[in-house]
Amino acid sequence: MSHRRESGAVPPWVIPEPAPRKTLTASPQTQQGESGTPSVAGDVRPKSRVSFGELQETPYSHACGDIGDMPDTGKKKQYLHIIGGEIVNSDCIQKAELLIENGKIISVGNKLDVPRGTGTIDASGLLIMPGGVDIATYIQNDMFDYREEDYANTTKEAVLGGTTTIVDTVICPRGEYPIDVLCKQKSRTQAAKLWCNVIYRVALLELNDVILDQMEPLVKQHHVSSFLFFVSSPDVASRTVQAGISPANLKNALHRCRQLGALALVRNASVPVNQTSKCEQEFPLDAVGREVEEKVHLSILHAAGSANCPILLTSPTGLNSVEETAKSRRRVPPVHAFISIAPSSLLPSTTNGMQRSSQFLGPLATGDIAAISSDQAGTNHPKGSARLGAIGQRLVAVWEASVPTGWLDASGFVRVVSTNAARYTGQYPNKGRISPGSDADLVLWPSDSLTQPGTGRPAMVLLRGMIMAREGKLADRSMNVGPYITIDGIPQDVTDPEPLGEVLSCEPFPMTVYSTVLATDRLRRRYQASMDNDTWSMGALQNEVNTPVKSTLSTEPSGTKSSTQPTPSPTLVTNLQQTPENLSGVRMVHGHRDLHASGFSLSGAQVDDNQPHRSGIRTSQPPGGQSRNPLW
Repeated sequence: MSHRRESGAVPPWVIPEPAPRKTLTASPQTQQGESGTPSVAGDVRPKSRVSFGELQETPYSHACGDIGDMPDTGKKKQYLHIIGGEIVNSDCIQKAELLIENGKIISVGNKLDVPRGTGTIDASGLLIMPGGVDIATYIQNDMFDYREEDYANTTKEAVLGGTTTIVDTVICPRGEYPIDVLCKQKSRTQAAKLWCNVIYRVALLELNDVILDQMEPLVKQHHVSSFLFFVSSPDVASRTVQAGISPANLKNALHRCRQLGALALVRNASVPVNQTSKCEQEFPLDAVGREVEEKVHLSILHAAGSANCPILLTSPTGLNSVEETAKSRRRVPPVHAFISIAPSSLLPSTTNGMQRSSQFLGPLATGDIAAISSDQAGTNHPKGSARLGAIGQRLVAVWEASVPTGWLDASGFVRVVSTNAARYTGQYPNKGRISPGSDADLVLWPSDSLTQPGTGRPAMVLLRGMIMAREGKLADRSMNVGPYITIDGIPQDVTDPEPLGEVLSCEPFPMTVYSTVLATDRLRRRYQASMDNDTWSMGALQNEVNTPVKSTLSTEPSGTKSSTQPTPSPTLVTNLQQTPENLSGVRMVHGHRDLHASGFSLSGAQVDDNQPHRSGIRTSQPPGGQSRNPLW
């Protein structure tokens, strides 16, 4: 027994006494509550006053739903509980509850553990969607006469329409440097009231060595993650408002964007002035203009494939541009090119007195069109008066054109107005998704509008968990429209909203975009011997894998070959001719025999028919073959 005591073992029938608990020394005035009742030892109930050394339970909800004691950080936590609604993401729709803490979503699920005294919003009959992200606006720049009041009103209009984040494009005029222009625009908006979040983009009208060198500090120091390039063909410069950069210079710019990890937006500047807004059907292009536009569009895809840089093509005026982009994205290897259009492109058009649906609804449903942008411009824009409300009507226009008509469901709607734009800007999943850890930028939408046209509109808009708008108006005290915030069933007073927008920083190489780009780079390095130095394609590799060597070295005249068959590079043909195994018709891949190839032939020929036959060997073995078992 002494040995067991020395080793520290305690018999199971001995109950050890608990060690005395260390407690903090409380001040004399805190030994009693406010009512004068002595406090019980170990009582950790919430108290209205806390002195040094006093323990207080801070209600806190973890993602798993447990409530525990958390240290007092000195910052008051604000909670909001949303129940009864259907949460809509780009990949799923679920009926669940939301718990928001200090503008962040901390829990999504059913039967959540909610701290006492938390405000609750009953969202029954409503769809809860992430706030909209507008990927292309042109609000503040010298070309459209910037005014601080107009800028604040434009951001307010965006929030009222359900857009909580915009990407504003700062256009660098000719003869100026982009860093100077960006700093000038940032200083202007410091005093402006931002009702929504703002992300900056720089647009370039010309390229030279100095501008290319300034792209690196723009990305690394000023947190600019995307650039806009205006591209035009030299032979149509006289037909445009102002000519853009040439396709040859675009290739250098795309190589620079690829090195810096930025997204390139490309706009075709060869479209006439009445086509600068996206696909306005009242001014159709003539045959010459359409041909020039398609030529420039193909040169843009050629440059993007050569540089392996992700690009977002804006302002397409015809369906051919969308189809060519979709084909380039399905090639082997793919060209990482995407399309964005304006809501006006989805409206029906009238031809010869007959109304026809938009030609872009089909590509929108199949995913060939990735995002919808408002293209909101300044008030001094030539078409600014007609398009002043574009940023506020973007979500409503897309919903009415695509959802009740059956082209998109609620998840597809979220994908084109919020999620994809958040991916391209590197803000996903903080923006564009409802999940634990995301920002509480939410839009509550009537679920009846799924089947009833004309009823789709934002019922409530939240920015970082704060109610900003109700039914298209600011949620001030004069609004008597639900849903309301209640605590224990008692409606709470509504406070006037304040501008809560801020300028967001973007990091380079967003993996939501560059993960596929890096995979293509690995594919390039792997099959570098089978690629031409020009715009590379997998034609030579496809011919090498899918076709036996005999057919590749056929003596058939070139005029009889189909134009669609890929032609191997001269280097590849030379390597194949020098391979001795080619004479036997064995399929080879990079000088090695393709072990996955089948040796079956309808003629009965085998791969080793040209080898000398081995003579038979007579052996004496027991029935069933030789046995290696030593037992018999």
